[in-house]
Amino acid sequence: MNKAHECCGSDEWRQMIRDVILPWAIGNRRLGSDVLEVGPGYGATTDVLSASVDQLTSVEIDDELVAYLTDRFAGVPSVRIVHGDATALGYPDGRFTGAACFTMLHHVAPAQRRDRLFAEVARVRSPERCWWPVTAWPASRCGRCTTVTPTIPSTRKRSRPDLSQQDSATSR
Repeated sequence: MNKAHECCGSDEWRQMIRDVILPWAIGNRRLGSDVLEVGPGYGATTDVLSASVDQLTSVEIDDELVAYLTDRFAGVPSVRIVHGDATALGYPDGRFTGAACFTMLHHVAPAQRRDRLFAEVARVRSPERCWWPVTAWPASRCGRCTTVTPTIPSTRKRSRPDLSQQDSATSR
């Protein structure tokens, strides 16, 4: 993770996650009570997801971010920070009621590694539940996305959220 990504932990980005990206991606669906989050980064999505589920297990591969997140969420009993590689999770099949991964897939290259990540998350989540992988490419100005790419496994066609209207909310 480089210094430019620190804005991904900002209040502006957290607001974008809470008010635009998660509502658009998840809508009124519930991820269940025991959710896996892949790639929490600086924890903006972790903040929002943890408010709506009983237990959130956040798997992060970056050593420095794991230390940061462990300290940051030490007082939140419903959040468990795990240092690990989401392409090789040590959990049994169907362990989680749902899974989410937001704004981090562009860090997983090459495509074969992303495919392994998708397969592994599909293995550890309950087969009745979907999981919500969505990535966003932040613009140079923190808190604003130029592109949000849904990679949600679904038969329903989804359009991209209109983030241009979020300018005033995210530039404060």
